[in-house]
Amino acid sequence: LWRDWEFSCFSQCGDDGVLYRIFGILGWGHRRSVEIGYFPHEANSVNLLVNANFTGLLLDGNTDPLIAQSWYASVPGYLKIVHDNHQLPQKEWTFQEPTEADLRASCAPYCLKSCYNVNCYQGSKMAREPFMTRSLVTLTNIQSLIDTPFARQGVSVRGPRGLDYFSIDIDGMDYFLLDSLLSNGYAPRVVATEYAAHLGMELALTRPYSPTFAAAATSFQYGASLLAFVKLLRRHEYRFIGCVEWNAYFVRNDELSSSADKSAAFPEPSLQTCFYQDYDSRMTEVLRRRKACTVEWEEVEVDPGKTPRPWLTLKSLLLDSLVVPTKSGRQP
Repeated sequence: LWRDWEFSCFSQCGDDGVLYRIFGILGWGHRRSVEIGYFPHEANSVNLLVNANFTGLLLDGNTDPLIAQSWYASVPGYLKIVHDNHQLPQKEWTFQEPTEADLRASCAPYCLKSCYNVNCYQGSKMAREPFMTRSLVTLTNIQSLIDTPFARQGVSVRGPRGLDYFSIDIDGMDYFLLDSLLSNGYAPRVVATEYAAHLGMELALTRPYSPTFAAAATSFQYGASLLAFVKLLRRHEYRFIGCVEWNAYFVRNDELSSSADKSAAFPEPSLQTCFYQDYDSRMTEVLRRRKACTVEWEEVEVDPGKTPRPWLTLKSLLLDSLVVPTKSGRQP
């Protein structure tokens, strides 16, 4: 998706640049975002929060709240957080660096290599700190987790004028949580979701729903396929506009139908454009898919009148379609 536009300030890949391009064409709206699944210093919405004056919620079940708070605090707030942390026994420190000696430097924190705060690298201070919540996200609590922090400011994030950007990447029940939000009045203008590239492009698959789901990152037994998200978002009236690495992007149809120029700027690409064809990428897909197929997946977004196929049938389709690449480019 638009390689010439990609750049990364805080995103893992080139999402920061792509999001600037998307909102530059669509308009910035009310500048509200929600991101479920993030690292404080590396997430898709952080550049919007830091450099584009967004009001945002960062929601994750694992991120240490103290680290998140230190990353977005004002400079005096950051220095106090680190200093207070150093009053604990050293083995309990969250911040081994910067040291107290570093903090006493007259140029602190700007001259420190170990300053983990966005304002250390900003010419101007962030307009506001984001909302940050640490919680396991499930179908029963997701709406209250999103609504509550914005409601404290008298803002509703439901409806077409609620959210401008929504991103989810929790290596788990992403498909079900996104479907639940879109089915209950949330209508973000732009949606990004990580997909399981190793599942390929032919099947719409996800792991069965579990409120306590957990899987090791190296198991590749989590998330959902690209086709599952494309069909889901299409059902909720979104257009698939492409991918940045393993993140798929969608824009709400009415955002595009209002202008021929906007619609032309975001044509729907083939799913194939989201999958690398080089030897290393294809070999990685083979190995990851074999791992993924040691657990059950379920088919979703089936056509009307049809029923989801059983796991053994889906497993055969996944494994039988694998082609082990050769470095010469010829198939064995």
